[in-house]
Amino acid sequence: MKRKSAIQIIVLVAIAAILVGLFFAKRASVAAELAEPIPVASQSTVEEGGTAEETLPLFVTSIDEEELRSGGLPVMIQFFSTSCVPCQSMMEDLRAFYSESYGRVRVVALNVEENPEAAAGYPVMVVPTQLFITASGEDYVPSQRIIGSVGGFTAYSYSDTGELAYVVHQGVLTKSQMERITAEAAGL
Repeated sequence: MKRKSAIQIIVLVAIAAILVGLFFAKRASVAAELAEPIPVASQSTVEEGGTAEETLPLFVTSIDEEELRSGGLPVMIQFFSTSCVPCQSMMEDLRAFYSESYGRVRVVALNVEENPEAAAGYPVMVVPTQLFITASGEDYVPSQRIIGSVGGFTAYSYSDTGELAYVVHQGVLTKSQMERITAEAAGL
């Protein structure tokens, strides 16, 4: 009887070791995928007779919010982690949105696990979390139409003044939802 219990324990430990190995292999695979450049269509490149593809960073290690706000385009900042299953589920839509909206929307994504100091000043309570900025550089405040169709928005104010600090979306967004939000942030 003792031998049978010992064999069962060994089998369970082996299964646990395999699962842990698969988990870390998946994380390494996701990290490698995030490092790959994403081709984007550039209108100016096409107009100049060049190719329609160039490489721009989607995944960043820090955020220069002042520079993002001054670009004259709506901005989407995605806070995510590679161990977050919902983050992984929206990665394909995020990459497609980034690629297709190049030149119309500035999109950056920050891995909060690897860059916690870069996310420290933002109200990131869960991942994925998105922060949107209007084309005029103001904090994006969603309309009732967007709130009704997308949901998941939370407003944060400064405790000393009560002034709006940020409005963020918490949770997964589809590509079409990203498009609707940034179209409104662009004033369209």
